[in-house]
Amino acid sequence: MFGGAALGIGVLRIKHSCYYQSQRFDTIQSEGKKLMLKRMRACGVVAIAACLCACLLAFAGCSAPAGTGSSDGAQDAAATKTVVDAYGRSVEVPTDVQSAATVGSGARFVVYAGGQNKLIAATEMETEPALNRPYTIAYKDLFANLPATSNGNHLLETNVNEEQLMELAPDVIISSRSAEECDSLQADTGIPVIGITYQNQLFTDNVYTSITCVGEALGTQDHAQEVVSKLKEWDADLKARTADIPDADKPSVYVGAVNYKGAKSFTGTYANYAPLVELGAKNVADETGQKAAIDVDLEQIGNWDPDFMFLNAGNMDLMKTDYANNKAFFDDLKAFKEGHLYTQPFFNFNGTNIDMGICDTYFIGATIYPDKFADVDLDAKYSEIYTTLLGVDFYQTMKNAGMGFTTLSFS
Repeated sequence: MFGGAALGIGVLRIKHSCYYQSQRFDTIQSEGKKLMLKRMRACGVVAIAACLCACLLAFAGCSAPAGTGSSDGAQDAAATKTVVDAYGRSVEVPTDVQSAATVGSGARFVVYAGGQNKLIAATEMETEPALNRPYTIAYKDLFANLPATSNGNHLLETNVNEEQLMELAPDVIISSRSAEECDSLQADTGIPVIGITYQNQLFTDNVYTSITCVGEALGTQDHAQEVVSKLKEWDADLKARTADIPDADKPSVYVGAVNYKGAKSFTGTYANYAPLVELGAKNVADETGQKAAIDVDLEQIGNWDPDFMFLNAGNMDLMKTDYANNKAFFDDLKAFKEGHLYTQPFFNFNGTNIDMGICDTYFIGATIYPDKFADVDLDAKYSEIYTTLLGVDFYQTMKNAGMGFTTLSFS
């Protein structure tokens, strides 16, 4: 009996050892494959360069005058350029980039820079288009045919299939992840990585630099510069309209139903809200001392009793439930009594939709300062903004989907 048990234990030990060795072999094989891909990429570049040099030298021998030689052609073929990204990293990229992949929300800025046709890979976020990310709707057919090499998270935990990226071998990767992650991805894959940064920003140097460096990397710098010029034009226009308004004449504003770690009803708000910062408006949430999305309570909203409320209509079901359960409270708020309730398509979703954020800014400005924006054709302005940044008039798509800039009612 004991001999049979010993034999069984021995078999189990052999199986365990074999399983361990198999797992170890799989790990080594995977790492070896990644190393092989990096070596093949490097060797391929060297081999191609060597062949080009040989051909060009032979051509020079046939066509150049005796006693002279030229390596200009070979130098041009192997040339790179230095692009300084939004983190201040100096990145060497091919002079003539033909293909690109993205990590995080990098594809949004590839579209802004006019380089979407050079994409050979995107992320799961792009292959699942949604209205809260206008660029994915504008180019849904393009993204539907691209492989996804990561989950596409802009700030939350991400995953990147480095082996797949190395097999696709894009000339450059555009990433919205941190500078450290950009360095790591570049070191692991041997592919240059251009980093961008722009969370909750509209008219900032980060936004301008991010669009510009992507354009420089992809060879679409003229288009990128035109976009940046328009951004600066809108920035100057908005500031000029609101710069001389005394604080005493500024109404109080509350932005609500802002998603923060999930969908929120009235109590989800945003301090340091970019459109209100741009307009120099009085955001009651700034009194909290916070700088981003926060969750307050109904009592706090009642204490603030804002003049105007701009609400994310995407969470209308949640707000209707809250209103039904607290009807007397809401009906007593100034904004409800005076009919100052408006939609606010939320512009931060897996990064900042610069286009939608600027449209929100013009809508808020025209609503709380009507005299200052009396000459603005808002529909035409929304179309101009979307067409400039996306290349298509997404505003028409919004209207067709019943998603727009308008009043709200809970009665």
